[in-house]
Amino acid sequence: MKRLNMFFFPYAGASVSVYERWKNLLSPSITLVTVELPGRGRRFGEPLLTSVDEIVENVQHTLIPHLDGSPYAMFGHSLGSIIAFEMSRKLSSLGYPEPEHLFVSGRAAPHVIENENMHLMPDDLFLAKIQELGGTPREFFENQDLLSLFLPILKCDYQASETYRFHNDDRSPLSCDLTVFSGLQDGDYDPMEWSEHTTGRCEAFAYEGGHFFLHDHAEQLAEKIQSRLLQPGRCCDE
Repeated sequence: MKRLNMFFFPYAGASVSVYERWKNLLSPSITLVTVELPGRGRRFGEPLLTSVDEIVENVQHTLIPHLDGSPYAMFGHSLGSIIAFEMSRKLSSLGYPEPEHLFVSGRAAPHVIENENMHLMPDDLFLAKIQELGGTPREFFENQDLLSLFLPILKCDYQASETYRFHNDDRSPLSCDLTVFSGLQDGDYDPMEWSEHTTGRCEAFAYEGGHFFLHDHAEQLAEKIQSRLLQPGRCCDE
């Protein structure tokens, strides 16, 4: 049985710990490789980055040792979706094979420009917006020590997300299959616009919930992921 590495990219403000439970949701033939961004988790203390290009350039070096000819896939939520997408393009430009499959979640297609500039808001308004999105425990906003640690991380990540602009650079679209997950109450965008960025198959699935729907539907998302990766004749069929 062939094994597959699956790289998971966190959303804004998060560390790889948000995907800890996924290790028990995926088949043993799928190795979950979490990609920690600078400034949090085990990389706490490293300088924070404020653009997707900087992030991709920085974390590509943690992926390359896993690219030993074995198949791989990618998953990202929100900011993580754009990082996974641009990382796929970056690795392809360096001569590495594309992922077997790209899974993106909670984010409009790369060419869709975000309208908000939350990272420019005063801290109190910024935090109020974060509370509206949900997904962050109430205790976080009441603990000044936590706020002082994580507010800079959140603002830098939101700056990276909101200032991101897709550049074609005369590169061909990806050719891998692409699956889009979204929340039914998470903004007004068309998930199928992601189809413009691959010549492979593109499909979309919507779930009840807001921006952090993935936490309530982790089992369903894991089932969809496995059904796409463990098909007979695919890279890691059982």
